[in-house]
Amino acid sequence: MPLTPLARLTTLAATLLAGVGGAWADVGGTLSVQTDARQRGMSYSGNRPSAQLGLAWDGSAGWYAGAQLAHARFNALGRGAWLQAYGGRVFELGTGLDGEAGVIAHGFENVSRYDYQEVYAGLLGEGWNLRLYLSPDYYGGGQRSAYAELNLRWPLAKGWAGLAHVGLLHGRGGQVWSYAEPHGPTRLDLRLGASWQLGQSSELQLAWIGAGRGGPYTWTDSTRRRTAVLSLTAAF
Repeated sequence: MPLTPLARLTTLAATLLAGVGGAWADVGGTLSVQTDARQRGMSYSGNRPSAQLGLAWDGSAGWYAGAQLAHARFNALGRGAWLQAYGGRVFELGTGLDGEAGVIAHGFENVSRYDYQEVYAGLLGEGWNLRLYLSPDYYGGGQRSAYAELNLRWPLAKGWAGLAHVGLLHGRGGQVWSYAEPHGPTRLDLRLGASWQLGQSSELQLAWIGAGRGGPYTWTDSTRRRTAVLSLTAAF
């Protein structure tokens, strides 16, 4: 029986984590729960609480790979597992500055028409990173996309840190949905919050998230544009 796209992606993720160098000692994981799961400012959990499981492998010479499993609820019919498998490499550019490049594959259960891939490149510094993601077929809608993001993290007090994110998504070509067309091909998203370190392996975050209109949409435009999100992440 042939494998579904999501099953093939699951197999790929397992191969990446288990087979690269065979170094299971370098594999770690995270479990996250939040009041609303969002990607690039938009809720993919239907404005409801959600959980994600992540696994990551760190190899020699800066190579890494990983996967994240979540539940997506785009609308009444478009719901199911969402698997992201990624791999890339970090390399030193200078004192306190690294470069990064990699690829991400997204697979969706029950809504496989949303499957898509991205390549990315970025710069990593102390307390900040800047990345650019490119896709030839964003969420399977036929539109090319570019997403640029800047993430900041700075200490506030012992165990506390401030967090900030700004992202800009732009789409070109392909099908333009009727609810997005009046707002143009670009969307801005913002995130501002704080984190509290709970022991050695857990973190609690509270953040305000806002997203504009426009850009390459795929699911309905019914999610809240601005909301506060509380999340708890535990590493193992």
